[in-house]
Amino acid sequence: MLNNINIAGLSEYTNEVKESPLEGKATYGIALDWVSGTQTKVKTKNMILGNHKIVRDFEFTIDEPTQLLGVNHAPNPAEYMLGGLAGCMAVTFMAGATAKNIEINQLKIEIDGALNLNSFLGIDDTINAGFPELKFIFHVKGNGTQEDYNALMERVLKHSPNFNTVKNEVKMIGTLKTDGVKAPLV
Repeated sequence: MLNNINIAGLSEYTNEVKESPLEGKATYGIALDWVSGTQTKVKTKNMILGNHKIVRDFEFTIDEPTQLLGVNHAPNPAEYMLGGLAGCMAVTFMAGATAKNIEINQLKIEIDGALNLNSFLGIDDTINAGFPELKFIFHVKGNGTQEDYNALMERVLKHSPNFNTVKNEVKMIGTLKTDGVKAPLV
């Protein structure tokens, strides 16, 4: 074990995916139910990893602060998205560090961005409703060199799935279902 990651397990899984690329395919999903106002409950769906079904039975609540019509009982959607982004970047960094035999004593990631809610509110359709930019800082302490950490950052930027989903345009395929009638969104 290094960085509390099973080195042999990481190596075995990497070799398994090299031999059978299907084993590296991961399918995720969630189901969201509206609760009240801006509050929703999200439940994870089971994950498929290669030929394996992995039970993922987790729930979390999403809400908005009172200033955005919520009751401030939980993080909002943007905070969960940023947390998922940072978590994926951290996993990619730590797996890379472990594979390179670098011990990490501390890793902290900060991500900040600003949204212009004029688009969300329907006031100005010319404004991008999403984050125009996200700034992130990695705070790292360990036995690696600056060169090691630079290489790990390059790995994160190239291999973190959530980072690349945010960085690259992702094809969104939507469907609207009302009272049992299903129609694709154009």
